[in-house]
Amino acid sequence: MARPPPLQELPPGYTPPARAASPQILAGSLKAPLWLRAYFQGLLFSLGCGIQRHCGKVLFLGLLAFGALALGLRVAIIETDLEQLWVEVGSRVSQELHYTKEKLGDEAAYTSQMLIQTPLQEGENILTPEALGLHLQAALTASKVQVSLYGKSWDLNKICYKSGIPLIENGMIERMIEKLFPCVILTPLDCFWEGAKLQGGSAYLPGRPDIQWTNLDPEQLLEELGPFASLEGFRELLDKAQVGQAYVGRPCLHPDDLHCPPSAPNHHGKQAPNVAQELSGGCHGFSHKFMHWQEELLLGGISRDPRGQLLRAEALQSTFLLMSPRQLYEHFRGDYQTHDIGWSEERAGTVLQAWQRRFVQLAQEALPQNSSQQIHAFSSTTLDDILHAFSEVSAARVAGGYLLMLAYACVTMLRWDCAQSQGAVGLAGVLLVALAVASGLGLCALLGIAFNAATTQVLPFLALGIGVDDIFLLAHAFTEAPPGTPLQERTGECLQRTGTSVALTSINHMVAFFMAALVPIPALRAFSLQAAIVVGCNFAAVMLVFPAVLSLDLRRRHCQRLDVLCCFSRPCSARVIQILPRELGDGTGPVGIAHLTATVQAFAHCEASSPHVVTILPPRARLVPPPSDPLDSELFSPGGSTRDLLSQEEGTRQKATCSSLPCARWSLAHFARYQFAPWLLQAHSKAMVLVLFGALLGLSLYGATLVQDGLALTDVVPRGTKEHAFLSAQLRDPGCL
Repeated sequence: MARPPPLQELPPGYTPPARAASPQILAGSLKAPLWLRAYFQGLLFSLGCGIQRHCGKVLFLGLLAFGALALGLRVAIIETDLEQLWVEVGSRVSQELHYTKEKLGDEAAYTSQMLIQTPLQEGENILTPEALGLHLQAALTASKVQVSLYGKSWDLNKICYKSGIPLIENGMIERMIEKLFPCVILTPLDCFWEGAKLQGGSAYLPGRPDIQWTNLDPEQLLEELGPFASLEGFRELLDKAQVGQAYVGRPCLHPDDLHCPPSAPNHHGKQAPNVAQELSGGCHGFSHKFMHWQEELLLGGISRDPRGQLLRAEALQSTFLLMSPRQLYEHFRGDYQTHDIGWSEERAGTVLQAWQRRFVQLAQEALPQNSSQQIHAFSSTTLDDILHAFSEVSAARVAGGYLLMLAYACVTMLRWDCAQSQGAVGLAGVLLVALAVASGLGLCALLGIAFNAATTQVLPFLALGIGVDDIFLLAHAFTEAPPGTPLQERTGECLQRTGTSVALTSINHMVAFFMAALVPIPALRAFSLQAAIVVGCNFAAVMLVFPAVLSLDLRRRHCQRLDVLCCFSRPCSARVIQILPRELGDGTGPVGIAHLTATVQAFAHCEASSPHVVTILPPRARLVPPPSDPLDSELFSPGGSTRDLLSQEEGTRQKATCSSLPCARWSLAHFARYQFAPWLLQAHSKAMVLVLFGALLGLSLYGATLVQDGLALTDVVPRGTKEHAFLSAQLRDPGCL
């Protein structure tokens, strides 16, 4: 790096500030900041000139480097586990989860499948036999789910979580209990006999019909089997758990059901039960002592009378507990049913996932179309599926967004005059930003930063907006170079004028995103780090590779070739033919005496009446000094450009002749300068803008007061999905937990 000049000296490319600031500069109060700015601008000027001299090499090496980094996307990892995404690092929740896994192990956890039923008409009481009948219909449909995998059939009774089968010395009773032992299902139907219908399994005893929970009376069964086997230990176990008559001693929702047992309290009276009274205080499973489901686990939107009695509710919830993959693997390991299928924990997890997906699908379709109730099903597997699906990059959405930006850049930068048009620059700039975004994400993947839904759905468009903004700024500054700027210094002048702004904004964005990475939530931290890296790659592409594109476009403009279709020359271009001066006389005059020279210029323009190009030799002669090559560049041949050789009057006349169509004068800049800006400067327009700004500011301040702390699952799950509908219903009826 070159040694910085002393404070008393400024770099040669420094432009003196405005006259109004001169007293402060002379006083020395702003000398250091101005020197620093001028020195940085000098470095940018040198960088731009170097890029212009070697624009082809810079473009090739830049595209090669960014393309190599983009290949890192092949090793990208997408994180969809909610715990890994949203549990704060080092928080109490994280510590408790770690402690639980450390003490109990992962296999101790179980998975839950939930059904929430809500009325279509909000606020309607759901504690009616009809509503519970519809809930029973949906729960029965879900509980009868079967999937076929590895040549075996898997139903709820095989994969559900059970509290623990007791060991009985009597082999016959032990096998019967193993087949009948119920699954753990938390449901409001357990307050009624219909809750037994959700329990599968059956046992056979000679001389009796198949024993199921719908007709099983444990006390009566023990009395019948007492003379044939010693069951005192089993009887003591049932008494300790307070099983009693199990489900057959509970009221029936529909007492006119043919299968309603005679032991039901309302069997003989045929009276519908008081649902609110039966659900008051919660329900019990088959064990009154160990299986008590509180109201908050079963009901939502609860209303009570002044004495605290349950009056109404707006939601019903049933929860089916399944074994974990580890538990299911251990349960069937060595069993004759799985000895020939290569049973493993991975296959057990596959069985559970397939059953859960089918559970949600059938539960959503359980109720008829004209029902007054609606069912929302939820499963951890389907939630993972939906998060994984929405975390994948949508090629159509990203391609559509970038194509729209390509069209916008091309349309806004196109001009009818090929010397001013930059449509190809806009296209190349957007494509370059897209490559920079891909390379930044590839670098993140190589660094091991996991992707999430925010990365794949938000970051590509956010980075596109930031990068394209700098592209437009550089392209505009490149066309607005000061008069008399040598062509070989155009890129250096562009970076000197706007490179500081681009650098400061990009650095500010990177610092802001790196500071946001201090947030301990893993998903936000990963997003912030990835955004900072992508902005850095955008900055490198805009400051190093895009100036090379501008330099190549400058060569195209000098050669008067069409924009975008750069292989074709402009059909109506002003071609300047310069006839080199020739000395008048024999050229033998003494040295030091001025020679009389003449320059004859011929220029071509388009005739309005015909498409031909006419060459005109103006009948005018003047004394001019011998021409010098103002470019001194290896990129362009001597002779200068049209701007250097033609006067302003001739150039204006030629442009007016070639651009005679009214639409040729329209552009976004023309609209902003001659239509929008005059309208905005009017008094009533200013008043309207201030009123709108004040209204938006007030609305924003009011909205800020409505922001709630915390992160709900509805903020994470995509809208429009069944899982979001379930979580919304659960959040709306907070009693369902």
